[in-house]
Formats: sequence, structure tokens, C-alpha cells
Amino acid sequence: MRRRSGALKVVKELDVFTKVPEDYQRSTATGGTFSIISLSAIIVLVFSEFLYYRSTVMKYEYSVDVDISSTLELEVDLTIAMSCDHLGADIVDLAGESIPSNFLTMTRTTFDLSPKQKEWFAVRNNALVAIKDYRSLNDLVMLESITSTPFPQTNPSDSSNLNSCRLAGKTNLKKVAGNFHITVGKSIIHSRGHSHLNAFIPRDAYNFSHRIDKFSFGASVPGSINPLDGSLFVTEEPAKIIQYYIQVVPTEYETLSRNQKTHQYSVTERIRTLDHSSGSHGVPGIFFKYDLSAISIKVREERQPFWQFLVRLCGIIGGVFATSGMLHLLIGAVFGLFSKKKTLNGSSSQ
Repeated sequence: MRRRSGALKVVKELDVFTKVPEDYQRSTATGGTFSIISLSAIIVLVFSEFLYYRSTVMKYEYSVDVDISSTLELEVDLTIAMSCDHLGADIVDLAGESIPSNFLTMTRTTFDLSPKQKEWFAVRNNALVAIKDYRSLNDLVMLESITSTPFPQTNPSDSSNLNSCRLAGKTNLKKVAGNFHITVGKSIIHSRGHSHLNAFIPRDAYNFSHRIDKFSFGASVPGSINPLDGSLFVTEEPAKIIQYYIQVVPTEYETLSRNQKTHQYSVTERIRTLDHSSGSHGVPGIFFKYDLSAISIKVREERQPFWQFLVRLCGIIGGVFATSGMLHLLIGAVFGLFSKKKTLNGSSSQ
């Protein structure tokens, strides 16, 4: 028992959290006010810290793309203001491989927009204008959520107005640069490549006004945007070359819910009018010239560790109590100083 009492005595002497007897404690209105303010600040800061803990951040990693075995999944859905009988499409890559238009389904349709389609375009264009000057990741997610609804397709009831052609389909491409083009005349493959039979199609039937509803190189993931989706080009001139230069970037998304490999792309366009008298030669049509970037991007979604959340909570609670205690002592000292000075002035006047 004596040893135990001695040990307890030593432990008590090491106590840094000394207790003040209740008889010596005095409650004041100032102290109560500071207690309420401190408790309110702790509740607000703890709640905001919990929201921060539940939120995620996106981290970007850049590396050289060494994957040569994967393929590009091209998905196309566009409408051209020409008859399907006058159009031909092909894909030719730098490896010399030619992919015919068998993967595309050509459907007669109308080029005029329905009320739902006009509304879709208006919403998308307003969103693009809103984030034109500054485009953060949150802005991209916002835009993706607005335009994630596919472009509404309609079945025109008036068969006499089906003067356009919708081309839609998917295919896998090799990871080499290539050229997907749509021009006048059906294509035929021969020993020296391929040609388009356009000799018997009148020039006044040419009209490469087009609307791109979907153009992607992989699965759609939140935050990714296909720049050509929703593009609209209208021209009155028959002999036009519309060229889209596309830079494809391999991208891997690693989120808390799934991992997904896909491809993003950037695009620039060049439009030229054919005029043989002025030296502007070529074949009228729509050309998508794509190339692969040597750099791949990995987007990782991360959340604050739980232990760090606990450490920050302890810092919040301890910091608020320490700060409020110091402010309370400072204000009490200032009031005490003024009270003492007032007392001394009253005594001297007597």
C-alpha cells in the first residue's frame, strides 16, 4: 500500500492539467459570451472541415505513352445536308491500311432542327459562353453534366423532306495517324489505294453543311468533353474543304469508383473554298485528320486521409479554445486596467 501511495504521489506531481477548486472559480458574463462564441466557431469549423474531408481533388500525372497494343475506339454520329447516294466515307492511316465505310450506317433524314434539338444547342452554347474565359476542372464537370444528355434524334414524319444523310457507327483504329474523310461519290478500293466515283454527280448537288452530334475516341467519363460534339457548320457554297486537325491524347481516369482508359482530343479547323482559277485545288469534302500525342495523362481522384482529418479537428478545437482564452484574458486585463485607473482618478478628486 505504501508503494502504491508513493507511486500515485509521483504521478500527481507530474500532472500538468492542474485543477482549480470550484470555490475559487467565478462565472462572468464575459466568460459566458466567449464560451458561446467559441462553441459556435468550433461547430462551424468542424462542419466545414467535414465537408472538405468528404470532397475530392483531382491530381494529374504526365508520362510518355508506351502502350502500343491498345486501339482507338472511334464513334461517329453526324448529319450532312446531302443525299446518302452521293456520299462516300473512308479511313486511311499512315500504315497504309484503308477502312471502308462498312461500319457506318447511312440513314436518310432532314437537316432542319426540331424544337428539342434547338433547345439542346441553346443550352450547350450558353454553357460554352459562360466558361469561355476561364475553364477549371469544376467548369468542365459542370459543362459535361449539362451536355451529357445525348443529342436528341427525331424521326421526321415528312418523307418528302429527307434531303440529308445521317452517318453513325463505331470502329477500332490502330494507334497511328490517319485521315477519316467524307466526300462525294462512293469509294472503290484498287491496287493503288481507293477512289471516289463522283463523275456523274452534278456540282449543284454538293452541300457539305453538317452537324456533328457525336465524335469521340473512347468511353465517356465525367469531366471529359469532346470538342466536336454539337458542332454545326452551314455553307451555301458547293465546293468546300472542311478540315479538322485532331490531336488525340491517351488518358486514364482513376476515380474512387472506377478506372477507365479513354482518349481526349483537341481540335483546330481549316475551311477552304475550291477555286481552280486562283490555284486553290483539292477534293471537296469533310476531312478529320487525327494524330496521336506522345504524352499520356493520368487523372487520379484523391481524398484526404482519415488520420489527417482527425489531426485537423484537434487543431481546430485546441486552436479555438487557446485563442478564445487569450482574448478573454486580454480583454479582462484591459477592463481591469481601465477600472483601476477610474478608481484612482475618483480617489484623487476626493
